[in-house]
Amino acid sequence: MKVYIAGAHSRGRTLRVYLETLYPDIQVEAFLVDDMADNAETADGIPVQTIGDGLDTDSPVYVAMRSENRPKVIHELHLMGMKEIIPVTVELDTELRNAYVRKYFQSLGRSFWLIDDLGIKG
Repeated sequence: MKVYIAGAHSRGRTLRVYLETLYPDIQVEAFLVDDMADNAETADGIPVQTIGDGLDTDSPVYVAMRSENRPKVIHELHLMGMKEIIPVTVELDTELRNAYVRKYFQSLGRSFWLIDDLGIKG
């Protein structure tokens, strides 16, 4: 499944690792940005491009950036006709990170437990 990630800095690049590790059928087509001024042409070998023509509007877009920047980018994505826009909230990031770490620990033959999983009350 082809997806885009809006945001080419650490949040977007970390999200790519989470998604591609947890869902091997996902392929990040490009990192999307609203301005190329502070961005390289590629990030982790994946193209970085401005939000604009040529996007597959049926492919989901994960918006991985600081919350104060999200509304403008989400608006631009809506104007482009993107049908599925997924803001990466703190909750979604935590869920993906925990699943990623759990999978990583399993690959080492180790267990991964959250404090909440252990029933420990503070």
